[in-house]
Amino acid sequence: MNDIFELIKEAEIICLRNKETGEIIGKHIPFGKKITQYKRIAPNCNIIREDEKYFPTDENDSKANIYCLDDWCKVKWTVKMPIENDSFPNPIKWGKKAIEIHKQSDFMTLEVEDSANTFICSSSRGFTVTVDYATGLTIKTEFAK
Repeated sequence: MNDIFELIKEAEIICLRNKETGEIIGKHIPFGKKITQYKRIAPNCNIIREDEKYFPTDENDSKANIYCLDDWCKVKWTVKMPIENDSFPNPIKWGKKAIEIHKQSDFMTLEVEDSANTFICSSSRGFTVTVDYATGLTIKTEFAK
């Protein structure tokens, strides 16, 4: 990817910066208090994971603590939580997807393999979710606890 922008964190603010000029072109203040992971995947695809302990919860809003910002630092999509009152406390596994493997002894296991288009996140209630980078749609949800 020949991208002139980079995602950086200054204090607890995410900034999109022009690598050539150093100019900050966008800023995002977290919804909670702490950003724990961030990565620029492609233009208009900047993935953020906030610390679930500080992420605000609203009974009428099912926002998850993993979301994508466009290049204007506006929320493009939010990962759909597998069940109500869940969160994603575990680190994102970038460039991965979960697949089911049926073993000879007639039981299924969950394996992880490389994928250029998806990432994996695990919820506090035991779900492993494979998410599409571009759309934020859940490709697969498996209970893995």
